[in-house]
Amino acid sequence: MKVKYILTLALASALAFGATSVSAAVKEGQDYKVLSGAEASSKPIVHEFFSYHCGACYSFEPMIQKWKKNDRPEGVKFEQVPLYMSRAPHLTYAFYVAEALDVSDKVHPAIFHEWHAEKNVLSTKDSLIPIFKKAGVSEEDFEKAYTSFGVNSKVQYAKKLARDLKIIKTPTVIVNKKYEVTSYNNLNELLGTFALENTK
Repeated sequence: MKVKYILTLALASALAFGATSVSAAVKEGQDYKVLSGAEASSKPIVHEFFSYHCGACYSFEPMIQKWKKNDRPEGVKFEQVPLYMSRAPHLTYAFYVAEALDVSDKVHPAIFHEWHAEKNVLSTKDSLIPIFKKAGVSEEDFEKAYTSFGVNSKVQYAKKLARDLKIIKTPTVIVNKKYEVTSYNNLNELLGTFALENTK
């Protein structure tokens, strides 16, 4: 697991220095692997499974957000999915609460920052309240959204999707619900032309 963690950080660092231009041609076994028994989605979609406590995810976050803002083709949908963990369910809920209250742009990076830059381990639901308050959300609104049917449905969706795609580590990037990215060297190509051309 430690080796995978170091490798992921190395790949993320490579991406930061422009390694996406190494080659336009992506190869199975080198840049991606096909998920066993999976059927491609009918429309291009990229899922990034992450966890707020994951150091590699924290390093990868600026790169994936840069791709989303500057390089994502119009026809490719992007969806971040927090990997549900039974010992820290509040982190998955936090992601969807922020989404429901339209403060993801403030809360999402703030949670990462608190955990990794400030070394503030957000171990309980209540530890998240100050972050939401800074984003302009009252404790009452936070609690209401946290226990809402909509947020709970999204959490269940995240759990099912991770289970269906057999996600066991983070970050994991899946293209069209069938192809797992194994190298970031050609990330723009994988999440762009490859995604567009490899649907059902």
